[in-house]
Amino acid sequence: MQRFNIGVDAKNVQVAMNPGPDDKPTNSVTYKNLEIKVPSIVLEVSVKEKTNDEDDIFNPEDDKYKVIAKAKKILESYDIQEMKNVVKDKNLGPALKKEIEIAIDHLNKWLEYVKNPQTNEKEIKKHLKKNKQEIYDPIVKKIKQFKQSSSST
Repeated sequence: MQRFNIGVDAKNVQVAMNPGPDDKPTNSVTYKNLEIKVPSIVLEVSVKEKTNDEDDIFNPEDDKYKVIAKAKKILESYDIQEMKNVVKDKNLGPALKKEIEIAIDHLNKWLEYVKNPQTNEKEIKKHLKKNKQEIYDPIVKKIKQFKQSSSST
């Protein structure tokens, strides 16, 4: 014989009273000293289950992995194999050859760093902004110019 139900939601504890057979003539129930003790752990778990949808949960680790994935994509967009092929060209000047070799080495080291689980996202952001403008983009531009000049001659 169940006389009351307890329901827990994110905001409060709800108690639904069901009149028993003794209470039917008056259709009312009088409870004296009704005390409901629910462990706080149960309430916390219930609140978390009710309020945290997977889409709403903010995880700081997610941002780190987004930064790492973006950095990896950007670094891999610089075709290292193409750079290596250009370095093998006999018509390439020694100064440009040295610049390209340095850029290749730099790219390889940063790709390894980005793949490391201990990667520092602030360091990656700083690196990408600085070295993309100072090293990678200028080298790619010089390689394109070299290819155009060697294909036209």
